[in-house]
Amino acid sequence: MLYKNTPENQISLKERAVMAKVISFINYKGGVGKTTTTYHIGCALARFHQKKVLLIDTDPQTNLTFLCTIPERWEKFKRERGTVSNLFHAYLNNILDTFDMNTILWKFPVRIGVHEVISRLELIPSDIELLGIDLDLASKTTRRNETSFYHEQINVLRRTLNKIKSDFGIDTSRDARDARFYVEQRHILKKALDKIKDTYDYILIDCPPNLYLVTQNSLAASDYYIITTIPDHLSTIGINILIRKITELNNVLFQKYRIARVDAACVALKGILFTMVHKAGPHIVGMNKKIMQDIHDEHGDVCFENYISWGIGYTEAAAQSTPVFLMDDDNAIRVAEQYKEVTKEFLEKVGGN
Repeated sequence: MLYKNTPENQISLKERAVMAKVISFINYKGGVGKTTTTYHIGCALARFHQKKVLLIDTDPQTNLTFLCTIPERWEKFKRERGTVSNLFHAYLNNILDTFDMNTILWKFPVRIGVHEVISRLELIPSDIELLGIDLDLASKTTRRNETSFYHEQINVLRRTLNKIKSDFGIDTSRDARDARFYVEQRHILKKALDKIKDTYDYILIDCPPNLYLVTQNSLAASDYYIITTIPDHLSTIGINILIRKITELNNVLFQKYRIARVDAACVALKGILFTMVHKAGPHIVGMNKKIMQDIHDEHGDVCFENYISWGIGYTEAAAQSTPVFLMDDDNAIRVAEQYKEVTKEFLEKVGGN
């Protein structure tokens, strides 16, 4: 059976209304405005819509982290409190149940000097340690499979116990155990967020440009995902591949949920957003316009009507670890207005409290 994003496979609307909306921003290709968009939508939600927002950086490049703060402050925080990699290390060391997410939660990271400037925005930062986490998780899978094989051969008493449990309706088959382990490895972030998500209106996750286990954790923790892309051939050619691959991951995860008897929903595509759109005066240039129209024709309402045009405003803002909303440069002001409109449309698409 394939996963379908139908009401019976989703958390009820009533339940969603009292919980944070979790949205992953993703693309296979880097340099498409994904991180900048995650950051500025988060800032706009907090600053202009009075929403409590948590940003999570799951990309080892740490670009979202460095949009929020400067390297010196990040180094100090990492040394004293840790980063998102500490969460995955807690799982690898079998102490996830006792891991306190508040330890790595950075309150008010966006500052000018000593003054906080986005008071409703918080961050879980990243670091380069995440580069090895996927390999460590894969290694744990291998070790677990080997151990499971030998235990299966020698532990006759466990089989007897399993038979007794089965009589009481507890599924202890190897398929069920494997399914639970599969889900467990993809619910590391979700399990941690479930403890704190009531604190927020929106949780925005900046994903790395891949679909490895850390990214699968981000998607499994999310209600929705949004694809950001530049309207050029190289940036858009992978959109359908990405959507198909995430659908395939959803199908597998849904099957594991059923076998493991886990009550959870799979992530749904909520938007395709164009960034760095080239314009000549008020008009979008020809090739950009054609590609945008083609994708609109194929994907319909899932595409954002608003877009972010190319400009140096957000480059300057990034260099200063300051959102464009707080800069008075003409280019920054123009980009800021576009992000405000994108954020309004974001709210219409994903809903919220």
